[in-house]
Amino acid sequence: MSLLEKLLTYGKAILTETELQQLIRESDYSLFQHAVEVLVDDGILSPVKSAGRNGRLPPLFNKYRLIKPKEDFTEYLEFIRRLNPALNISGYLKRPELYRKHRNIVEGLSRCLWHSAGSLAEPMSRKERSFSVWGREKLLDSHFALVREVMKYNGLSEDFLNYYDTPEPFFEYVHARSDRMTVLILENKDTWFTFRKLMQDTGKNIVAGTPVDVLLYGEGNKISKRGALGQYNSGMLEGKSGQAGYFLYFGDLDREGIRLFFRARAANPGLDLRPCSGLYQLMISLAENRELPESPDERDVAAPLAEFIALLGFDQAGVITGLLAKDKYIPQEIINYQVISRILS
Repeated sequence: MSLLEKLLTYGKAILTETELQQLIRESDYSLFQHAVEVLVDDGILSPVKSAGRNGRLPPLFNKYRLIKPKEDFTEYLEFIRRLNPALNISGYLKRPELYRKHRNIVEGLSRCLWHSAGSLAEPMSRKERSFSVWGREKLLDSHFALVREVMKYNGLSEDFLNYYDTPEPFFEYVHARSDRMTVLILENKDTWFTFRKLMQDTGKNIVAGTPVDVLLYGEGNKISKRGALGQYNSGMLEGKSGQAGYFLYFGDLDREGIRLFFRARAANPGLDLRPCSGLYQLMISLAENRELPESPDERDVAAPLAEFIALLGFDQAGVITGLLAKDKYIPQEIINYQVISRILS
């Protein structure tokens, strides 16, 4: 990297004598002084006279202001004039420095408008559209804020690119299909796997009195991503009648498990999502007179306990409140293979 490139990329407008020595890397003072004077003569540095001189011979000022050369944007003007007329050509001609910032994005949009505008009438996935317009399938993901800025500056609506997001698929086991699918969401993988194994092996699917059509592994916070369950429901589960699925949730009985349930509910307001009361009642009875582990959730964050207990619909408020007050919890793995094999019908 040349000295000029080092100066221009240094990131400071005013440099001290010491910083200049570090950049010029000349241990001989007379040669260093000469190099600084050359930079001043070339108009790259300007002394900050108010900072005073260094007291050496020949003298230098203690600070210098970096004079960045004015950029010549002439080369961009012809590229701007070649943009598709649906774009903000006049705006970029007035602000070629903005075109330089937007160039990769706006040129891709222009090519699409010139040569394949019809493809925008049909939807594509986010990565498919990204590759179609820019030849890079991850550009929309990695430069989303800049793409939005370019779209806004060019007067294009947010749905102009006509793409849809593809949520991460859930681990699922579909036992049966019906007009109204009942889904049991299990917070932890071992419990999901055990339920799946026994349902596959036995053909039984009635859990706590409710026929379960689908087992879904919640994967922690994945179910609480905005719209994730709603997209799964509309894309994978809606039966012949077009009715939405019925979702039951079963997780660890601690503050975080309760908060996770309510986060999932808030992220998918159109779904019928409720706790699987029968399994929670069973885990509480199995935990009676057992030494329970300390909750791994060390955050002192309240959970909507009263609302959760009301949704459970059975009278164990004192047990649950006492459990959480002692910072204990019941992992859902308390309902193990032998227990599930007994309760499945």
